[in-house]
Amino acid sequence: MLANSTISCIVCRKELDNMEYDGVEVHPYNGLAFRTFGHYGSTVFDPAGMTVYLDIVVCDACIVANLESVRGTGKGEVSI
Repeated sequence: MLANSTISCIVCRKELDNMEYDGVEVHPYNGLAFRTFGHYGSTVFDPAGMTVYLDIVVCDACIVANLESVRGTGKGEVSI
């Protein structure tokens, strides 16, 4: 079942349209979604197991504005 909602960019708080469907809760338009199950070394989120997670969204404008902080082989594929 499809449902439309909104979700905020974690950087600038801009509201993005979000599409939810079976098995997917976070699918923003004009942004990227990230899921973490914790990280060893974090002092705020490192639960045991793979059943608890955090989803965050970063809007496309914030990715472009902060491109100097981005790493990865896809960095050159970012459209500016």
